[in-house]
Amino acid sequence: MTSGRSTGAAREQAEGGDALFDAARYADWVRGTMRVKATRPEVSLLFESTIAEPTELLVRTVREAFGSGVTSRYVSVFADGNRFAIDAVARRYGLGPDQVLPTTGATGALALALRALVAKDDDVLVETPGFDLLARLAAEAGASVGFIRRGGPDYALDLDDLAARLTPRTRVVILTNLHNPSGAWMPPEAIAAAARLVETVGGVLIVDEVYADFANAPPPAASLAANIVTVSSLTKVFGLFALKFGWMAADAGLLARIRCAAPDGDMGVSKLSHAVAAHVLERPAPFEAHWRGILQATRPVVAGHAAPLVAEGLLAGELPPHGCMYFPEVPGVSDTRALARRLLDDFDVLVAPGEYFGAPGHLRIGFGGDPEAVDRGMSRLAAGLRHSIRG
Repeated sequence: MTSGRSTGAAREQAEGGDALFDAARYADWVRGTMRVKATRPEVSLLFESTIAEPTELLVRTVREAFGSGVTSRYVSVFADGNRFAIDAVARRYGLGPDQVLPTTGATGALALALRALVAKDDDVLVETPGFDLLARLAAEAGASVGFIRRGGPDYALDLDDLAARLTPRTRVVILTNLHNPSGAWMPPEAIAAAARLVETVGGVLIVDEVYADFANAPPPAASLAANIVTVSSLTKVFGLFALKFGWMAADAGLLARIRCAAPDGDMGVSKLSHAVAAHVLERPAPFEAHWRGILQATRPVVAGHAAPLVAEGLLAGELPPHGCMYFPEVPGVSDTRALARRLLDDFDVLVAPGEYFGAPGHLRIGFGGDPEAVDRGMSRLAAGLRHSIRG
């Protein structure tokens, strides 16, 4: 436990002028945490939902690609994207190349799809609790945004709620799988059932599958129905955020409709990074071994700390079977933003308060990095919960 420090608000102001937990958006909060970490390196970051970057593997891939000349994968990406990367994604999914469009990360894919499918004042439904970026992208596309329930403890989609909230103006419904923030997996039959409901109003179901490979790479949602768009990237599971390589996959006719609305494709695509991404996707085994090894080491650590906290009534909710996210409830605590501030101020650990995902009373814990650092962070979290809640 840390002592002799200034109050959290004063310290945050001294460390860059940000009142960290006053940030309105999750992305702003994350940027603030990076500034905190820069000035207080002893702080444990226990919220990251991304696998730590496999830097050595990435450097080796770049050296092999460019060490004796320019790789043949270094080709134009204007409009249609890197054809080698497209072919690699298509093979991975069992789809045709005309069903894959590369983008600047999954965010680029979402933005491109929404701009194509949504007109001003159309309705878009987004899951809650959920990642706040999804609703913001829909609003930026001009949509009127509504919400559909994914309630705990299993965070399954409430199909009755979805059916009740669909309108003739519903153009898009957005889901995540694995669910962000809970890590819950939605089986293919549930996604297909949601797509059938959305189809009754002529809408499109977008499924953000950036975490899906954690669940042993199930078939992409886009393969389940003609009105489903899958978006994904190499960022979360592979930890290759430096490449900013994403894609969307869909029925060829639906993808052609999206292409028609954006004939130049994603103008932010990098020729260099997408060439490297093609090499990664053509030989993914070392990168898959990297994330599997991390989770094999970190999941038992989190489980070992969480079990006694659940038994003591300080946390509620099971660790999901896949991925590197845990979204427990903190029984009796409604203001988890204040709790997270206290955990940082007094126990040097940063967890994401559930308020940023529309679920006050919860914390999102991430464990995609070094197991010793995760162990240290979970120990600090446990001490903080016992002190803050029990007194």
